[in-house]
Amino acid sequence: MADPASVTDHANASHGTAAPQPGSDRPLLPRVIGTRRGGLLVAGALALTGLIFAWQASLLDLGQIGLPGPGFFPLLLAVLLVVFSAVIAIEGRLRSSKDEPLEFGHAQVLITFAALLAVPLLFEFVGAYITLGLMSAVLLVFIARVSVLPAIVCSAIGMAACWYLFGELLGVRLPIGPF
Repeated sequence: MADPASVTDHANASHGTAAPQPGSDRPLLPRVIGTRRGGLLVAGALALTGLIFAWQASLLDLGQIGLPGPGFFPLLLAVLLVVFSAVIAIEGRLRSSKDEPLEFGHAQVLITFAALLAVPLLFEFVGAYITLGLMSAVLLVFIARVSVLPAIVCSAIGMAACWYLFGELLGVRLPIGPF
């Protein structure tokens, strides 16, 4: 019989990667959290988003039963988002399985999130086409790893197609900004 101290547990071995030592230089992101906590964080973020949208939609005219106003469907979707996020939170809280580790905060997700948040902030101030072109170029460079010049060319072609679709075919004028 082998000595227990000399037996290697291959199922739990780290396959050539050393475990990070306390106080060592480990990256800020991604962070490892439990799936239960991650689910609750996502449910909270969705609920907060739904509440903000419900608040903003309630400021619009809701209309009547037979003829809904411009705030009716955004309010309905916001309420559904809050209800579904509550279901996610309850399901995550009641989950009795193991709380497995989950990586939270990948750089690509954060870059995409920041680019999407910048769009409504810049849409009217800079103009729709420049904002959307900038967002697509940023996503192409930082997420798809396309070099800068092809990303700018592809974004410009996409914005020309966007202008043709909205401006010429549909007759919708998007904000053009100060230019």
